[in-house]
Amino acid sequence: MNRERAITYSLLSHIRNNGTLAKGPIDIFIPLVKKSLSSLNNQGIFQGESILEIKKETDKMYSIDFPIPVLRKILGEISKELNTEEKTNFILYNDGAFSIADYIFTEFDEIYEKQKKETLELESLFKQFCETSELEKSNSESIFSFISKNKYNLSRYLSHSHESNGHDYTAEAQFVDFFKKIPPIYERIKSIYLGSIIAGYIEYDSHEATSEIELLFDTNFIIGLLDLNTPESTHTCRTLLKIAQEQKFTLRVLQATLEESKNLLEVKAKYFDKSFLQKKVNPEDVYNACERRKLKKVDLERISDNLEETVTEMGINVIYQMDKLKGEAKFTDEYKLFEKIRNTKSAAMHDAVAILHVKKKRGKRIREFEKVNSWFVNNSANVDGNNFFSDGEFQPETIKADDLLNILWLSNPQVNKAIKSEDLSEIGLTSSISMTLGTNLPKSQILRELDDNIHKYAKEEISDRDIIRVATRITNKQLQDIEALNELAEKDKEGFVRRLEEEAAKQKELDEARIKNIEDAFQDFAVKSEELDQIKKDFERKASKVEEIISEKAKADIRVSTLETELEKQKENNRKLKLEKWEKDEIAKWRRRSWIEFTICLIIFFLASAYLMFMSEWNISVATDNLIKLKSNIIISGILGILTFLFSGITVKTLVGKYRNHSNIQNFIKGLKPPDNL
Repeated sequence: MNRERAITYSLLSHIRNNGTLAKGPIDIFIPLVKKSLSSLNNQGIFQGESILEIKKETDKMYSIDFPIPVLRKILGEISKELNTEEKTNFILYNDGAFSIADYIFTEFDEIYEKQKKETLELESLFKQFCETSELEKSNSESIFSFISKNKYNLSRYLSHSHESNGHDYTAEAQFVDFFKKIPPIYERIKSIYLGSIIAGYIEYDSHEATSEIELLFDTNFIIGLLDLNTPESTHTCRTLLKIAQEQKFTLRVLQATLEESKNLLEVKAKYFDKSFLQKKVNPEDVYNACERRKLKKVDLERISDNLEETVTEMGINVIYQMDKLKGEAKFTDEYKLFEKIRNTKSAAMHDAVAILHVKKKRGKRIREFEKVNSWFVNNSANVDGNNFFSDGEFQPETIKADDLLNILWLSNPQVNKAIKSEDLSEIGLTSSISMTLGTNLPKSQILRELDDNIHKYAKEEISDRDIIRVATRITNKQLQDIEALNELAEKDKEGFVRRLEEEAAKQKELDEARIKNIEDAFQDFAVKSEELDQIKKDFERKASKVEEIISEKAKADIRVSTLETELEKQKENNRKLKLEKWEKDEIAKWRRRSWIEFTICLIIFFLASAYLMFMSEWNISVATDNLIKLKSNIIISGILGILTFLFSGITVKTLVGKYRNHSNIQNFIKGLKPPDNL
């Protein structure tokens, strides 16, 4: 994925978090398309023969594919918004031709530049991270592909797309995991992630969604529900369970799944006192959860004993009597393939039965996601291995819990409100990190053997801190020949200890270089967080004080922003005052014309009256008789009547209306065209 698409994702996230989707999810793309129309105008393009010309511009600007039906719908909304009775700014004709009047849209220009700057900084930071972490990356933009990895997962379900999103993202996963504790950087990462999910709106059409949906939960999902995985995993599973119950989904688990879960917990309890390295290598290991929750061996045994009752209390129904399905599953292609990749035949049979159950529930192969009525829900770093039967044309039988949450968030307004954007980003990124770092980890048996060898031969010579460093190198795939290391322990104790010390020293040196590099980067980017101090303490307390710099910069930014806001307010107030004074002057001129007309009429009336009195030798009786004689003349009488009507019916009425008729006054003001200097 290129950086332009990452910038677009950040922009979509900003629009989503600072706007509203009240009219519909597609509205979030309206500002982007408006900017494309403005760009066409800037290029001197005011009309076109096909909507494809607009699509070409939007695709180029944002590096995302706008489907023609979606783009047509967006342009229809823009047309309604821009066009008025007085002026038509944009027309989209039925044949796809269009015309644009002079149109400028600059609302998001500053935000776009800010997102662009932050995206480039993130890419630069990743490049520096790799340079000091023994990681070779020819393309630093790969960090954006990793962040939006879930977008490609969703495309499998929503648009049957199998677009490649790279292969080994170990370096990228390490980068995101490292910066999870540094909010200023992690917020940027989450913003790109959320935007990548929001982009799914243009692929998804949720009409005719199936109302009766069954979720069949896998072992790793049950373990997550029990809070025996990572905290993020538990949050994912429990959030999905809550939403599924609110949506009236049918929730089920195979009895074989519960048996597999019990066996897992019993094995963990058996080796409880002999495990140290395992929980440091795999953050999703049950032992990690035990340490976090301060659980003992007896607690694991108790959880195992009460598992079926616990699951039932959660509202999940247990499916018994699977003998018939087991008999059928033995002859399926799924079982033959699972036999090759699962640890035991029972595990292979369990997965094959679950897949077969989902297939029978569906009744036929289904293309559209919204028509699927049954899913086998996983919560594992290695869940992608269950989708090898999907050819891209039809929906697979399995789905990851976080992928299902993402799609429900896209498709259902109620779910959209129930899951916060922060939680959605946290769930997805944590899942991507776990899946990437968990892939191709040494088998638990090999790690257990290394754990035993460390306890036998190196416990006194090497510190717990160094063992953690060794575990970090295993997790990050920098130490991969674990079997050879175990063989060395049996042959050469001193050589085994020396090799562990060398690996720990490498990691210590790497940590120190990384922290120094990050400190320099933070000074370059002028970013700081309180969590950074804690990270530095964890790496030999090599912290440097940059918080004050960032704090002062933040305060300065606030002061500048406040001053700019006040200045804009003052300018606006001055403009309003000038406009009000100008309007009052125009109203006064408007009224003055009627006063002049009224005054002229009065002067003519008084002059006529004076002339009549003069001719009557200033005798009122004679003047009255003369007036009556004049009125008896039909021509003079008609003229007097017309003059009286014009004076009372027009002149006086108009003058009064300019003071008393508020509608008349407002219409006059609306018709005014303020000068350019206002």
